[in-house]
Amino acid sequence: MDSLNTLLLNSEYFILNKTLIKKIGLESTLILSDLINSKKSNIEKEHFTIQLHEISKNTTLSLFKIKNAINNLYKKKLIDVIVKNNETINVKILHTHILSTLFNEDILSFKESTKSVKPSPIKNKRFKKPTLKELQEYFTTIGEFDESEIMFDYYESKGWKVGKSPMKCWKSAARNWMRRLKKTNDFPDHYDKKLELKFGNDVETLSQYHKHLKKLGWISTYSPSSGITWRKKK
Repeated sequence: MDSLNTLLLNSEYFILNKTLIKKIGLESTLILSDLINSKKSNIEKEHFTIQLHEISKNTTLSLFKIKNAINNLYKKKLIDVIVKNNETINVKILHTHILSTLFNEDILSFKESTKSVKPSPIKNKRFKKPTLKELQEYFTTIGEFDESEIMFDYYESKGWKVGKSPMKCWKSAARNWMRRLKKTNDFPDHYDKKLELKFGNDVETLSQYHKHLKKLGWISTYSPSSGITWRKKK
């Protein structure tokens, strides 16, 4: 145990073993160091609970890289992992296996050719865009308005991104689309200055209200004294 604490020391800075980095990679070594130095990791016979966001905070690695590193450590039999949920895992450090890897000893006398590859305990979900049919079917389950074609064309033109970030869940995006649509349908069919002031800095809602007025035949005008006002087309 003491030898591992020397080889993988975590104080204010990480001091990582070069041999281990060559064998399992820098990110996996960094994650292993953080796991070993967590407050319960010195008990080899027991699993301890750790949050993935805690590891991210300590190592500055993204959750995606942390999950890949944990899967790598698990496959190489350096740790055992029990997944509790998407953010929490139970881990047991396999110190004997780590030392065997460091000093080129056979792990539990198994030959490399007879080892079976373990499936990854943590799955990184990849986004898969929906088909138009899938989107249509989902819209029928969440509301009375079918905006599937409009939403599909909109995000297809955006490369299925929300802002500058790739979309993570199209069903969540569809629900948000429906919420915005319902909010638009709650607007009055006339111009209401008080309502406009109530929206204040909510630029998105204010823009939807103005679009709603334009669809009903209202036009905006500007004057230095009154600012922007709205009136019904004659």
